[in-house]
Amino acid sequence: MKVKKSCNIELYIGSKNQDTNQDFTKEELMSEISLFQDEHYIMIPVCVSPVEFLCGVRYIEKGWKVSVINFPKINAKEKDLNEFMTNLARILLQVFKQNSICVVGSKKTIMVEK
Repeated sequence: MKVKKSCNIELYIGSKNQDTNQDFTKEELMSEISLFQDEHYIMIPVCVSPVEFLCGVRYIEKGWKVSVINFPKINAKEKDLNEFMTNLARILLQVFKQNSICVVGSKKTIMVEK
């Protein structure tokens, strides 16, 4: 049995390209994440889940939550996971023309903005 200190980091991204005002698909998002993973020095598995952002009756947007845990099978430290998610947010911000992406960790929340 392997046991590690618990760590969960989530990245939240809206599904609308801010330049085109068109939604991008889960498949497009997963493709970009896969490319990023392949270039990273440690293979870090992620979960991708649909979410909806709601702010009163005037604003509803579909989006995605990308999350990582310190999966005991991989040898990644919390610092590695934080770096991975922050760098992933920067890439996704550019590729999908986002105004901001939120990265939520156990100790802090980071708003990555263009």
